[in-house]
Amino acid sequence: MKNVTFSSISTLLEEMGRAFAQAFRYGARAIATMSVPQTIAACIGLALLITILPLAFFLFMVFLIVKLAVAAIVLNARRQKE
Repeated sequence: MKNVTFSSISTLLEEMGRAFAQAFRYGARAIATMSVPQTIAACIGLALLITILPLAFFLFMVFLIVKLAVAAIVLNARRQKE
């Protein structure tokens, strides 16, 4: 494993900043070339994406925790029977 130094961290952060800026510029150019109805549709799509994905992730985690809790209770009950 490589030793982590300040210069390697700063290089990584600079590269991430450049990539983020490039993605932002690409998105800004794409939005600038869109017509108004396309822009509105893109905004609605992004809003749905931003609201639905966290909700789906949260519900997945809740059901996973419930499943693990039920499994632990069932296993505990089976062990106590034996």
